[in-house]
Amino acid sequence: MVLLIMSNCCIECFKDKYLREFIQLLSNSGDCDFCGRSNVALCDLNAAKYKELGLAISALINLYEVSSEDDSNSKLIKHALYDDWNVFNIIPDAIQKLIENEIILDFVSNKELLFKPVIIPQRYDNDYLNENCIVRENNWKEFTEIIKYKNRFHSAAFNYDAFASFISYSIKLYNKDDVMYRARISSSDEVYGKNSMGVPPKVKRMAGRVNPDGIGVLYLASEPNTALSEVRASAFDFVTIGQFVAKQQVKLVDLSGLLSISPFSYESESALLNHAINLGVLKDIVSDIAKPMRRSDSTLEYLPTQYIAELIKSEGYDGVEYKSTIAKKGFNLAIFNEDLFECVNTYLIEVEELEYLSRAI
Repeated sequence: MVLLIMSNCCIECFKDKYLREFIQLLSNSGDCDFCGRSNVALCDLNAAKYKELGLAISALINLYEVSSEDDSNSKLIKHALYDDWNVFNIIPDAIQKLIENEIILDFVSNKELLFKPVIIPQRYDNDYLNENCIVRENNWKEFTEIIKYKNRFHSAAFNYDAFASFISYSIKLYNKDDVMYRARISSSDEVYGKNSMGVPPKVKRMAGRVNPDGIGVLYLASEPNTALSEVRASAFDFVTIGQFVAKQQVKLVDLSGLLSISPFSYESESALLNHAINLGVLKDIVSDIAKPMRRSDSTLEYLPTQYIAELIKSEGYDGVEYKSTIAKKGFNLAIFNEDLFECVNTYLIEVEELEYLSRAI
């Protein structure tokens, strides 16, 4: 019997931006053996020009070690690659078929990794975790409890250096004259002027997703509807929309982008390993920054993301970007220095109706 190795792999088999760009650059169009899509950007894993793809994926595999079958933390490599990395867009069985191609297999240090239970041992090494995890014990929920109820300002549970190493890979630049928006509910049908659309005065600065009480942060949105959603205007409210432009280049940390960092961006195996052990915490941070808040929620719920924002501010960045919790297609900026943007225009709108979506719980 002849073993048929599938070799035509398409761009849609991957989430990772590095691999997608690599395939797009060298690809032809065709039908994918792994996900079944037709007429897509395709690479032939038998072709020598895709050697770099094989090197990249094998680097992930080589982080693992063969484990005993009774180790509850171990899993087959196809599940490990699917669960542990934000790289693949195909099911584990398809991943298994993909990594059995010679262009990947040739660079795998131990061929048993492809067929036996595997583990990344550093994930269960307390000394390694304490030195390299963003939060001690690799437990974001425990850190949030500490910062809310035990030690708010100087928490030894947070590894500042480990976090800083990740945000440097999630930078976003806004150029001079780029446009953003801000909304403010009006008390009447009179539009607010440009000078009234900035950060509230000190006595009115309430705690928000990024700022503690009293600290001024300029919250902006990617488009008017997102800005309108963020102020939670009601039907028949009058709302002033302010149009803001950047006065210079602005350098932000894209918090949502922390999950889009390609593991292939790193130049060392140790950095790649640290990505693996911290991906769960990065997911928790992104989830927290995007978590919807109810009016009844305590402002203590903002503390973890305020803590993160203060660390980013201390690194010299101008603000953070994060997905809107209400307008699913929009995103927000929190600018630490409001002087980086200028309100150039305002206009008034009236909310005519609201559409409520609900789900049973």
